Amino acid sequence: MKFKKIYLSDIIFVIALVLWFWGSELVKKLSEDTWFDPVTKWMSNHLQFPVPFWAAIFVGVTVISIIIRIYNRIISNIKEQLEDEKRLLAILNEEQKPLQLRYLLSRAAQTFVETNPYAIAVQLFHYEIIIRRTETRIMVKNIGEHSREGENVNIFSQHYYFIPTKLYRMLLKAQNELKNGNILPTIQLANRLKNSLKSKPIDRYKETDAINFAFYRIALAMWGTHIGVEIELDLPDNKVQKLEALLRSGILIAILVNFTYYVFSNHGLDDKKDRVYYATDIETPRDKLLALIIFSPSLHDESNNEIDSTMNNADQVLRALLRKVYYNNRN
Repeated sequence: MKFKKIYLSDIIFVIALVLWFWGSELVKKLSEDTWFDPVTKWMSNHLQFPVPFWAAIFVGVTVISIIIRIYNRIISNIKEQLEDEKRLLAILNEEQKPLQLRYLLSRAAQTFVETNPYAIAVQLFHYEIIIRRTETRIMVKNIGEHSREGENVNIFSQHYYFIPTKLYRMLLKAQNELKNGNILPTIQLANRLKNSLKSKPIDRYKETDAINFAFYRIALAMWGTHIGVEIELDLPDNKVQKLEALLRSGILIAILVNFTYYVFSNHGLDDKKDRVYYATDIETPRDKLLALIIFSPSLHDESNNEIDSTMNNADQVLRALLRKVYYNNRN
């Protein structure tokens, strides 16, 4: 049961009403020869005020009571409005969080690029892998980036890769077997994809073939890492160029390769030729995050030790910046 809130004005009103009746002749007459008679006599001896005075007190207190009640009602309405505004601000704040996070991630990317002399750009992606019966979908979404002024960098906001689930499961099986020292499933996968790409005419290549080419490169990378030798693509150059043009596969490979990092280069003919792309997973409290660092072609001019050192240092610095963003804004 919900009780109505009692205000001080209500109590004052009751007291004034009682005093009015106590001071009236009617009350005095009715209280004669009763238990209330001593009270009325005490009132007559100590509160010698006429009835109109008590009536005036009653009317005045009643007016004050009404004013206080109206005031309390206005205050109550204001408080309700403030609560509604707080709830609205909370909702708006939740909606703004992705934008705030994107800004902070972009600032972290900018800080990294501006302090690394070889870095051209940094792109940060959130990705999800959704496995269905016949098709596996990988969603990649740009959540922050920064590039040096004047540099030509392709930036996409969101992209989907559609992969046959059978092929995806074959890769997972090869990766699990490789962990146990069994290289045979990896070799079988690589040869199967190579034969499929070789036997198909170049003018019939589609995006599905570019997907197969990406998986072929993953299998070769796994194979080469296992035996400690880089295995070359056993495909004609014109077919390789055609397949690379059909799909932006570097990010896909970086997601699926199951290595700590993945390095690849641009072999095109435009101003992006010979750029070095370094892709790595970044662990965050909530998301699967992929960082792509684009280095200047001038990095090729350095020694192998200098290249490795530059990439490792860049990786550590970028991870530290991203951890700072995520853990400082984890709530």
